[in-house]
Amino acid sequence: MSLLAVLLMMRALDDIRDLGYDREHNPGRPLAGGAVSVRDLTVMIIVGTPLVLALNAWRPPVMGVLAAQLAYAYLVIWADRRLGRPRGDAMLAGMLVNLPVQLLINGFLYAGLLYSTGMAPSWRGVLGIVVTTLAFLHLEFARKTTRRPRPGERTYVTLFGPSGTAALALACAIASVAVLVTAVLLGGGRASWAVWLSVAPLAFAGAGALRFWIRGDVRWPYGQAASFLLASFAGYQIINLIQKVTPS
Repeated sequence: MSLLAVLLMMRALDDIRDLGYDREHNPGRPLAGGAVSVRDLTVMIIVGTPLVLALNAWRPPVMGVLAAQLAYAYLVIWADRRLGRPRGDAMLAGMLVNLPVQLLINGFLYAGLLYSTGMAPSWRGVLGIVVTTLAFLHLEFARKTTRRPRPGERTYVTLFGPSGTAALALACAIASVAVLVTAVLLGGGRASWAVWLSVAPLAFAGAGALRFWIRGDVRWPYGQAASFLLASFAGYQIINLIQKVTPS
């Protein structure tokens, strides 16, 4: 419940920040299209913040990480609305500013796991956060990879070029899988199936790269990028479940 509420509030904050851009480039979004107002989203955030903190008040360390995540997100929206920083077209700066939001959400989930199981923090947790962050970065770069940007479109192509942005997208996918395989092997993974399940989502990233580079698609296919992310998370769960039921 907490995660769903936090993700909804982060989506609302992002839509508020991008309202001017979305009115021109993404008019179908609820805020840009007028289905909801900035006031509606603000009220939701004001109500949601104490709600999610209250839901986690019984586990203070977890609530502390969640409070830090929310505080940072609100600082980012304050800097955007009051200072105009970072600028909307400053893609790299914007990504670097937004990245801690994702890291802190992962940290909140990891803190919850540690609290509920009584485990101590370990390198496996850090690697898990790295794996998922790289997987999300694949989607971030891939969905903004295009040969012909629309007028005013915000894309990393303006910084790295079409091939450079595509290369970053593919590199993030490969790095995510490489770190996961390393974690599986260092964690005592014995079966080759665990390695193959870790590697399998790369088929989607590879297919997207082939369509963009070889077939010459104008844009990296969004479906392939999203499928890599979904398949990766499904793989994490399958590996975990099988390892739990497989005798040592």
